[in-house]
Amino acid sequence: MLQTHGALEEYTKLQELYLNSVSDLNEINKRIEELKNFEEGKSALKIEKERLLQRARRDYEERSEQKERAIYLFNTNSRFLYHAPGILVIEVGENGFRFRVDIRRDGSEGIDNMKIFCYDLMLAQLWSEREPSPHILIHDSTIFDGVDERQVALALELADRESRRCGFQYICTLNSDMVPRSEFASDFNFDSFIRLRLTDESDEGGLLGIRF
Repeated sequence: MLQTHGALEEYTKLQELYLNSVSDLNEINKRIEELKNFEEGKSALKIEKERLLQRARRDYEERSEQKERAIYLFNTNSRFLYHAPGILVIEVGENGFRFRVDIRRDGSEGIDNMKIFCYDLMLAQLWSEREPSPHILIHDSTIFDGVDERQVALALELADRESRRCGFQYICTLNSDMVPRSEFASDFNFDSFIRLRLTDESDEGGLLGIRF
């Protein structure tokens, strides 16, 4: 630089180099600080996660009675539908509580939907035992997609029996061609449960004036 610049030009150039160096140094210091904060946050998060995991494990042990009650209800519900008990597994892993349900002959869409049905019904049964409680369980017709008519009939009969026993309301929307009338028990009057019929035969048959 001494060979190519004059004194003033040399000074100006050195100032530019200095300012660039200061800027680079500030950026590096900023990144170092951010890295320190990140590592501290990461450590704090790890500690917090372990604390929550320990609390979850204590809660799991303290609620063993409720856990066994939930497992019993799920198994009973699935046995009513398939004459074999299902399996509800509740455990605590690295990421917290884990729930797994199995029913024999699983793998088809219908069985998977009945797992959901039995699980939802189990929750409604448990809810009804405490206050406050919603005292209601609602299913759309898709819950019975791919399900054998015999299981659909048994599920509706089970929902009726348990809602009466536990004191909650069960609501289900069904297409008329999905109702397994020939599979119901002789003392189960399906028509007595119908509260609303929707039809596309006229404008009055829709819900809130909407036609689909």
